[in-house]
Amino acid sequence: MLFIFALRNVLRNLRRLAPMMLILVSVFAVLVIGNAVLNTTINALYSVYAENITGDLTVSSKDKNNFTVFGSDQLLVGQYLIPPTLVDFSGLLSRVESLPPVRSAAGLISSAARVEIGGVKVNSLVFGVDFNAYQQLVPNLKLEAGRFPKTGEPGIVVQLYGWKDAEKLIGKNVLLAAGLGRSFTLREVPLRGIISYPASDKILNTVVLVDAGTARALNGYLDNSGDNSSISEEEQTVFESDFDSLFSFNLDGGKEESRSSGIDPMALFGSDSGDTFSELEADKVIISANNQNTKSDAWNFLLVSLNKRGDIDAVSRTLTNAGFNEESGYLIRDWSASVGGTARLAWFLQLMFNIGLLFVSFGAVIIVTNALLLSVLERTGEIGSLRAMGATRIRVSVMIFIETLLVVFGSALIGILLGSFGIEWLNTKGIVIDNPYIKILFGGKPVRGEITVQSITLHLTAAFLLTVVSMLYPLKRALGISPVEAMAE
Repeated sequence: MLFIFALRNVLRNLRRLAPMMLILVSVFAVLVIGNAVLNTTINALYSVYAENITGDLTVSSKDKNNFTVFGSDQLLVGQYLIPPTLVDFSGLLSRVESLPPVRSAAGLISSAARVEIGGVKVNSLVFGVDFNAYQQLVPNLKLEAGRFPKTGEPGIVVQLYGWKDAEKLIGKNVLLAAGLGRSFTLREVPLRGIISYPASDKILNTVVLVDAGTARALNGYLDNSGDNSSISEEEQTVFESDFDSLFSFNLDGGKEESRSSGIDPMALFGSDSGDTFSELEADKVIISANNQNTKSDAWNFLLVSLNKRGDIDAVSRTLTNAGFNEESGYLIRDWSASVGGTARLAWFLQLMFNIGLLFVSFGAVIIVTNALLLSVLERTGEIGSLRAMGATRIRVSVMIFIETLLVVFGSALIGILLGSFGIEWLNTKGIVIDNPYIKILFGGKPVRGEITVQSITLHLTAAFLLTVVSMLYPLKRALGISPVEAMAE
């Protein structure tokens, strides 16, 4: 009987309620479609970065500069800043590996260098790893040719994208040049293998993997007890060449261009001096020979892969409570914050998208509240009569709740259904957007969306909360109507 009364009241006020209901239907349809697409994007980014580079979360040292695994995101043009190293890496690693949710953990050193293979020079982001531990962390990393270096074996693994016919150069020596303030380091290691990542973007395409010792030398993590070795004939040839030509390259990760497009090598490697290499005195140029000792415990990041992606927050809290927190100089971040850039952009887009549409929803709810309030005031006599006939406050509350549920929750439910149908249609069309910025998010693939049970549950929960909020004030006024007031009117 109460449902019939509530339905009759909604139908009687349908003309007044229709615009607000239409807004709610539209908002929830767009919410479902937008979140389905953005969730698919975030999952795709996770499969690229978390499953192939960083794992589920990272631990690094806290610093005034915000370092991601790809370097500082607070750079001036042409700079590269060396990330700080972790304190007590071995203790941190032992604590992390003892946690049941952790599947694997590995260290990473982030560096940058000019990489020369077969006469082709490319600006590269250099990730130094223990290949044995790193392979366990990212088992999906695709090896196109060759092999990964063994533990303790020097070597470099490059991407298929960066060098044409690189497979033919496996076994050849690769020259890496990195700047350290007003000096620079040269390292020569053999090319061991070729890898490929499942997506392509300007930063990711520049990544190469090297043994940890080489990366430490590029960053200057040297053991002072080691003596500099003599310069090889090939390295001497490099020094006899034109330094400005050697380091004249752009910052877009591309191949070397004409010298007019080059930049000041001192600026490239973080110096605030305007000097060029040709102006440096010979005793200010430091060469790192291949057999120079490096600090074996120097790592910039600890990468952590979990058995379940949903345990990221729990593991982060456990490590924080164990003393690896910001007060102790540690920074724990999930994979998206560790990667930054595109991965973080997708997360912020989803956050702002939901906040914006929920504000619209609350606006519609305020209007619905006013409409329901008017309906209650117009039915003062009816509600008072029901109370006089013995209707309890609970029965009146249930009737008002059903009315609000039909208007707000019903509209949201229709919107969720329409959004689900919209996603099904989108997935069958295979729409590809040519905008380069959107391509970064979707990797050039057709725009798709995925509806999950968790997503539907969240949208239904939001709809129910809006229903409760819409009901509160009209219900208060309805319960304040007494039989005496009704009879007086």
